[in-house]
Amino acid sequence: MPRYTDHLGLVITTNSAAAAACYVDGVDLLLSSSPEANAMLQAAVAADPAFGVALAALAWGSAGQAGTDGAPLDALAAHVARSVSVTRRERQHIEIVVTALRGDPERARALGSEHLREFPADALVAHIIRN
Repeated sequence: MPRYTDHLGLVITTNSAAAAACYVDGVDLLLSSSPEANAMLQAAVAADPAFGVALAALAWGSAGQAGTDGAPLDALAAHVARSVSVTRRERQHIEIVVTALRGDPERARALGSEHLREFPADALVAHIIRN
């Protein structure tokens, strides 16, 4: 599977250059609280439905929104269960998002702090554990 990098040099595993570009833009928008973030992350997932970190960002961005039915978190949990082609960083990243969204912020912070010692450029994880 091709691997792309985000603008901070972190590997993102996807089959699609378009998905990678939408993910990078979507995370930037998400971190700046832009209402366009979910549309960009949805485009990333549409381009590659198995793109784990994009599913994680979409689930995080969708959390608490009116009309959200839990589908992004369900898709993310299913992805984690079958995923073998992502990096260890991506698996940890996804686990932190799932842990936070399932209502265990203390564990998410502990996992996130450990993760950031090794991967300090993981901006979404840093954002999650600060909030």
